[in-house]
Amino acid sequence: MQARILNSTTAGQSGSNEAEAAPRAPGRASERIVPELNGVRGIAILMVLLLHFGARPEGVPKILTGPFALGWSGVDLFFVLSGFLITGILLDTRWSTNYFSSFYARRALRIFPLYLIAVFAYFHLVLPLAHSRGLWLTSDSSAELWYWLYSANWLGPLGKDNSGLNHLWSLAIEEQYYLVWPAVVFLVKRERMWAVCLGVMTLSFALRIAFVPFNASHPGVLYGFTPFRLEPLALGGLTALAVRNEAWRAKVKRRLGQIAAGGAALLLAVLAITRNPSHDTALMGTAGFTAFGILYACLVFHAYVESGSSSWISTQLRRPFLMSLGMYSYAAYVFHFPISNLQNSLLMELAVPLPVEGKVLLWGASKALGVAVTYGIALLSWHLIEKHFLRLKRHFPAMAPVKGSGVQERRAELAS
Repeated sequence: MQARILNSTTAGQSGSNEAEAAPRAPGRASERIVPELNGVRGIAILMVLLLHFGARPEGVPKILTGPFALGWSGVDLFFVLSGFLITGILLDTRWSTNYFSSFYARRALRIFPLYLIAVFAYFHLVLPLAHSRGLWLTSDSSAELWYWLYSANWLGPLGKDNSGLNHLWSLAIEEQYYLVWPAVVFLVKRERMWAVCLGVMTLSFALRIAFVPFNASHPGVLYGFTPFRLEPLALGGLTALAVRNEAWRAKVKRRLGQIAAGGAALLLAVLAITRNPSHDTALMGTAGFTAFGILYACLVFHAYVESGSSSWISTQLRRPFLMSLGMYSYAAYVFHFPISNLQNSLLMELAVPLPVEGKVLLWGASKALGVAVTYGIALLSWHLIEKHFLRLKRHFPAMAPVKGSGVQERRAELAS
């Protein structure tokens, strides 16, 4: 007898144009397309791009840069979305006969080709070429091995990463998460997973508080070290559990506005006290991260539950620009940082002789141009690289065990 094929979805930063799916009934295989989740991805990558492109030339009023100052939290939105989608995949395929092999094969096909090509090209083509032209002389390849091993997030906050690829720290955290979380979902009973998610969130928050003094002397530690960034991933997992339980889905839906308001109030309090949008302050690195996680979990929950509705948020998430940007967000994230470094250097040179009005116009245009160029490169990457590997996913579907085969019973015994 042949096993039945289960569908699965794609994840946070490493998204694709495959259908984002929601179960027709709680606990069943993914079947319903949720295009709004690509819109969520689009928001996340747009926040990151608008933060990194268009460095502020001297003379441009600081008030104009304010709306982009919190763009670093786009990574937190990626984390929440990744936790939501990955946990959903694992819950929906938990009883498959090839649970681990299917998951890791499909993740590898999505993540490895583009990432490994980009890392090799940067260290062995782009960086040597830049050095030969007198550019990026402060960047070197001493941390290259850490990038191959998806562990560079441990170097940057300690000031030991001069590669110029520092933005890939978040992909390292997601990869480390992928190594552990499938086993957790497999071994823990579904009804106990909520406690695991809450436990991970609490532990991550407590560790950040404990390491506030260390972060003061090593800014970026709370932002970049894996244990401190597990909270949004676990929040995403908790959201995945909530939408797959009718009772909890109804309760959260009724109180979603109150939950979001609580997260917003906490974030506003943090900003009012610190008067600093940086992720390196003690209060932002503790309560602020939690506030963003709550807000972004609410956004993901709404996008999923209200998919196809006429609500204002759902309508905005279905805008073609956001959905298209979200579709190609993985390549956009991987490639954008070196491009922004080059563009920002050129921007500073061009802005020197200009009056303030000209600097403002140049600054604004550089952000728009940066987004457009990155989108174009991501689109090329999709057609030249990514889609060809993603087609291979069809060879690794999750296979549901045939009723009476004994697989469900054996795995139920293991999980008890």
